Amino acid sequence: MNTILIVLVLLALGVGIVVWATRKKPSATTTGPREADTAWNDPVTPGEPARPGSRPDVFADAPPPATSPSQEPRP
Repeated sequence: MNTILIVLVLLALGVGIVVWATRKKPSATTTGPREADTAWNDPVTPGEPARPGSRPDVFADAPPPATSPSQEPRP
């Protein structure tokens, strides 16, 4: 009799755990913005770039750094 009681309690506990793990969560608990497109990086006017302060690369035309062929790279 004790064995059947233990099995029934464990079965009820297993069913309770499965129900608790798969229960429907409330959908109104989002922490992010409700609006999908916040337009934080859109240009203010059509002629203005989206990222203010973007400058051309000043090192684009620079010569490669000089390295000594007799020196091996350190590990």
